[in-house]
Amino acid sequence: ATHFIIGRDMAGTKSTITGDDFYGAYDAQELGKKFEAELGMTVTHYENMVYVGEEEGYVQESIAKAQGKKVVKLSGTEFRRRLRANEDIPEWFAFKSVVDILRKAGDSAFC
Repeated sequence: ATHFIIGRDMAGTKSTITGDDFYGAYDAQELGKKFEAELGMTVTHYENMVYVGEEEGYVQESIAKAQGKKVVKLSGTEFRRRLRANEDIPEWFAFKSVVDILRKAGDSAFC
């Protein structure tokens, strides 16, 4: 492989004491960039994408902020809670067919 994608918050762990993020959202990307020569790969950076409505769909978070767009979010934690509680998942977040598969798989889908 010549390229490696490191997503936003790939190092995402919470402090066990305060519940705050232990690492920053882009720390894993920065660390990957620092060692890409040693890894022999080009680390591909991409910014967090946010949903701004049906007309535009998803855009980079920085663009949404710069344009004053209203951002709609659903955290992974909230997504899993809704799956477990059999509550609605917005179609802008996940296709219904995917939600159905995840619900059928239960918690084993998140191991």
